[in-house]
Amino acid sequence: MLKNTIMLVFLAMALSSCFKEDDPIPPHDKGDVVEEVIPLTQYYVNQVYFNLSAGEQVSVNLKNDFDLSFSAADSGFIIRLNSATFMKAALTQPTALEQVTDTSGLVWKFDKSDGNPDSTALRDWISINGTDTTFQDKVWVIDRGINAAGFVLGLKKVKFVKLVNGSYHFTWANMDNSQQRDFVIEKIPGYNFVQFSFEDGGKVVQLEPEKSEWDLIFTQYTTLLFTDEGDAYPYLVTGTLTNPGTRVAFDSTMNFADIVLEDVLFLDFSTSQDAIGYEWKELFGDINGGDYYYKAKPNYNYLILTRKGIFYKLHFTGFYHKETGEKGYPTFEYQRL
Repeated sequence: MLKNTIMLVFLAMALSSCFKEDDPIPPHDKGDVVEEVIPLTQYYVNQVYFNLSAGEQVSVNLKNDFDLSFSAADSGFIIRLNSATFMKAALTQPTALEQVTDTSGLVWKFDKSDGNPDSTALRDWISINGTDTTFQDKVWVIDRGINAAGFVLGLKKVKFVKLVNGSYHFTWANMDNSQQRDFVIEKIPGYNFVQFSFEDGGKVVQLEPEKSEWDLIFTQYTTLLFTDEGDAYPYLVTGTLTNPGTRVAFDSTMNFADIVLEDVLFLDFSTSQDAIGYEWKELFGDINGGDYYYKAKPNYNYLILTRKGIFYKLHFTGFYHKETGEKGYPTFEYQRL
């Protein structure tokens, strides 16, 4: 018995010497809490893309610098409106571009702010059933919305013809049939969308950074609000949207400074692009009368899981420029978890 015990101990020692001990993995450096100020400006003219890991504003553009965004994904076909300008679109019955000359009887649609591809105004321009793809042989009227000063940007009518070999083919014109143009947009690898403007006869204006280079966009955008009776109506709000694939959880019970990684792992994370949205600030006063102000809600904590698999905590602390007092400068604190 003693002999067998000695042999077992010897065998265990021999086996253990065959395996290299795991090197301890040092915890990552969370870094300090960082404060950031976003310059949307008083009339919210800017869109600002932000990269959490780099801690920088990677791109800034005027919100009405583009009109449409075309999916750049290999199998993508979604076409989005620029909701920052309160754009909307309506499908008409005629199949010839020249036949559409007014907006009588049109039913207008907006893109929903959650990013769901099934909730886009132009969703029905294409139909895919297995390997069978058909294109809607109809004309769309697109209302370009308003610029930052509130001026109407006008109407265009568009016929989306086809998507072949990664290229979108479409024709557009003014409502009086002037300036008719044929245009082709090619997908650009590495981006979520390729952006297009009707200005200057039509042009590609790639304002959105590569999809790996940003996490949040601060902007105005169109969303659906509801009356006391439960009726939905579109409204232009100012807030924060996320890069598709980013996940966000919300909490209002924990103290921001005390939140650690273990606190957020089992929260309910959402992929909705408006999961941060605009409700991190509260309106006081009469917005119609002009006597009003906004106040940030610092107890609203947003827990963010980026496309790169990194967790962050973030909360907003202000909406006004600290020196000039001008609104339109969202201020937030964030830290890696």
